[in-house]
Amino acid sequence: MSWADKESPDLRKTTWGDLGADIFGHYPLPESATAGNAPDRKNKLNTPKNWEFNVEVKRLVSSYTSYEFGLPEGAFTKPLSRLEFPVNTWWLNTDIRRTCPRWSAGARAGFSMNRNSNNWMEDSDWDTVGNENTLICYSRSYCDVRKSFLFRGDVDVNISDWLRLPPSLEIRPLFAFQFQRFNCMGHDGIQWDYTGGGATSLAGNGISFRQDWYTYMIGARGAYSVHINKHVSVKLKTEADWGPAFGYNVDHHILRGDRWTYEKTSGNSLYFLTGLDMTVAKTVTIGVGVDYLWIRTSGTHRWRDPTYGVDRSWSDGVNAWSDQLGLSAHASYAF
Repeated sequence: MSWADKESPDLRKTTWGDLGADIFGHYPLPESATAGNAPDRKNKLNTPKNWEFNVEVKRLVSSYTSYEFGLPEGAFTKPLSRLEFPVNTWWLNTDIRRTCPRWSAGARAGFSMNRNSNNWMEDSDWDTVGNENTLICYSRSYCDVRKSFLFRGDVDVNISDWLRLPPSLEIRPLFAFQFQRFNCMGHDGIQWDYTGGGATSLAGNGISFRQDWYTYMIGARGAYSVHINKHVSVKLKTEADWGPAFGYNVDHHILRGDRWTYEKTSGNSLYFLTGLDMTVAKTVTIGVGVDYLWIRTSGTHRWRDPTYGVDRSWSDGVNAWSDQLGLSAHASYAF
């Protein structure tokens, strides 16, 4: 059985038997940047880089993870409360990828490196006044991002030869899963009471927040390569994914004693990436990129305060979302 069109003898074919060689075999790296993409290789798959180890430094900018909930008893009280946590931090990510002529699979692990998110955590509360939802309380605090991390795995399939594309152009449909955890701490803030209470200083730690995101995505990668000379090539790469997202967060209002809130939500996610890579040696590639992760979910809210015997749940106006814009630079080594 062949993956390629049997009527096209020029196409490189992949059989079920080849999968074993793909998994356990090792393909020799091209002697130069152009060796695997000569003109006579049209409609053939490029020579893979076997294993590739990558180190990436990423800076999140204008990025937040947030949630809000309403009040079941108030027809206009949606939202009742909204909390927005900035996550503008530096991240260190490492990747390992196995690439074969037909497919590739990779895994990523990353963690945040600095604590100060360089923006305000905002907490807003509303109440029903007449027929309107009116802001009655607002606070902002410094926000630390502590011990946050992510794991990602993906697999893609190269269909360039099926589409009869030139070797400089690749299209790879993919499936990916990512788990991401943010641990945020709001501290040393100021609260304004718009009902006449004035401003109050909030000294010390105020809100401990943990947000978990689970995303399952399908999409496609694309790449276009230009060979400068025998040893140097430049690759423009893009990626676009969509899939369901599931969120779970825990919020401890430290200044209110033993008050806890929990949200379980589900919805959609989108991911976009564009970047530029340069192969500067047979086994070394450097590059830069920009990516954006968009998550929007809704679900249920639980309010628990053992001190007062409170344990309630509802789904009115419960939303959780995240926007993450990243600027990155990386270096990889093929072996």
